[in-house]
Formats: sequence, C-alpha cells, structure tokens
Amino acid sequence: MVLILDKWNPPHLDKPDYYDTVKYVYKHLTFHISEDEAYTILNAFIEKWDGNAGELIKEEELVDHVVEQLRDNFEVMLPKNKIEAVVHLILGYLQETGHFYTQELKKDKK
Repeated sequence: MVLILDKWNPPHLDKPDYYDTVKYVYKHLTFHISEDEAYTILNAFIEKWDGNAGELIKEEELVDHVVEQLRDNFEVMLPKNKIEAVVHLILGYLQETGHFYTQELKKDKK
C-alpha cells in the first residue's frame, strides 16, 4: 500500500516549515507516536534551537535538552530512545532542507 507521504519530499524554503517537519518525521518514523507527542517534541526542539540562534550548537545538546525537558515535565511518556529518534529525524529534516549542517571536527595529528 502506497501512502501519500511515500512520494512526498520536503520543499527547500527560506526557513524550516513547522508542519513539514512533522510530515518528515512521520514519513521516516519506524514506530507509532501521536500527533500531540510529535508536536510536543518539536516544540521542545524549537525552544532550544531558537534560544541558540546564531550560535554553534551540537546535536547532542539538542537531543539532551529535548529529552530532559520532556521527561522532567512529564509532557511525553515515550521512552528516551524514541524521543531521541524523533529529534534525530527533526535534524534530518533540517539537514535535507539545508537549515542544519554537520561538520566533522578533526584533531591535528602531530
């Protein structure tokens, strides 16, 4: 059975699209979460993302912030690994649409 999202790819816009982000998450998700959970995770992500505008931020910082925020406030009752998976999909959306870049840090060998 072909789903509508199977053929959908996020458009490259000037800024990330809130609803396209959740569509991307659902397209690539391998387990079930509710829409409320998806948007709650995205909102916690956006809070950290916007709070660090113009600064370098590491993936681990984003993931850790979202997990801690949601677990401390009991907003989402998903296991940690599922919350982390959703955050990585949000980052995947941002990478695919050109809004987040990963750089490999290399140490000089002497």
